[in-house]
Amino acid sequence: MTAAHPIVIVGAGIAGVHAAESLRKEGYEGRIVLVDGDTQPPYDRPPLSKEYMLGESSESTIYLRHDTRFNELGVELKLGVQITSIDTEQQTASVSDGSTIQWSKLLLTTGSRLRHLQVKGSDFKGVHYLKTLSDAKNLRSRLDDVQEVAIVGSGFIGAELASSLKKLGKKVTIIERMPLPLAHILGDEMGEYFLQLHRSEGVSVMTEDSVVQFDGTSYVQAVITKKGHTIPCQAVIVGVGVIPNTLLAGEDLDVDHGYIVNEFCETSLPDVYAAGDCTMWPYQGTNIHVEHWDHAVNHGQCAAKNMMNEKSTPYSSIPYFWSDQYNSRFQYFGHTKNWKTTILRGNTVDHQFTYFYLNESGIIEAALLVNQPKNALTIRRLIKQQQPVDSALLSDSDVSLKKVNIQSNEDKVSY
Repeated sequence: MTAAHPIVIVGAGIAGVHAAESLRKEGYEGRIVLVDGDTQPPYDRPPLSKEYMLGESSESTIYLRHDTRFNELGVELKLGVQITSIDTEQQTASVSDGSTIQWSKLLLTTGSRLRHLQVKGSDFKGVHYLKTLSDAKNLRSRLDDVQEVAIVGSGFIGAELASSLKKLGKKVTIIERMPLPLAHILGDEMGEYFLQLHRSEGVSVMTEDSVVQFDGTSYVQAVITKKGHTIPCQAVIVGVGVIPNTLLAGEDLDVDHGYIVNEFCETSLPDVYAAGDCTMWPYQGTNIHVEHWDHAVNHGQCAAKNMMNEKSTPYSSIPYFWSDQYNSRFQYFGHTKNWKTTILRGNTVDHQFTYFYLNESGIIEAALLVNQPKNALTIRRLIKQQQPVDSALLSDSDVSLKKVNIQSNEDKVSY
């Protein structure tokens, strides 16, 4: 397939880079232009809170691809500029440097942008956010002069940073406005587990509290909370979530907490596709939004296939993310907000277990695996099959998960 004008990809993160590679793999021979506001070559974000922060990896090791690879693929990188608007009738994109790009198809992989905390002292030096490589470099460059760190928010980024900074010998305090960390995603029982995990590792966690101001002069010196606590620190890291980056949305582009796409990654506009963190996409009968590395890869690849051959490849991946904290690996498969029951398989004390989330029909909608990577493929299969399972077998660690699958299906047939 060739086209008079290039395929333009807006956003050089995980989804955008994998989409560009997939276009070549699928046989696209025309121009590909990959545009991103970051001046750095495309890089991987998960290591920023872990290996890179710990000094175990360098800039060059977290680049998604090096210049030679983009040259081999014939992908034109336009870095340090933004697409400011698109004209779908003329099929043009206006660039912040004053230029205009004509396109045959457009892929939006614009990711997300940070939520910012607006309190007194927010502009002090030493108040950090972690989203970009530049953010990580700035934080890491200051760590030698920091002994006490306050982390605002106990989401996965905050939790991973707490783990990394504790390994570096820092005194770490987490301030979380909810009663339990991650309970809105994982439920109260797992929220309690993560709370105790942090505390057992020597991290102070203050729940049901929030920041009202940062104290200091030009540099932050303390955090003042709503309950009146003063937390001394030489650095603050704010992790209060992100917002899908839908700044290119126009009146004809459907948006609801992300660009709304169908199963073929098509937006409401002809020849305009979207993939990754910036989208709302159909999953098991409803539109969902996730901010997962694995989803960005798969969604970007799927979009590329459908740009090559329209409506050829419906997106059907099971959502998946992982997190490394305190020498433990956490893996989460599926998606659910309204589970009916939960089942614990294993022992939380030993930090080796799986926590299942089931709906009212006894179907597994999601599962959290803690230090049990060998079960990942089987659990992904159990979620994908969308069939009721035997709760007693599922909770019994002595019964193979494969056996749970087989016996549950046999039970269903016997009736």
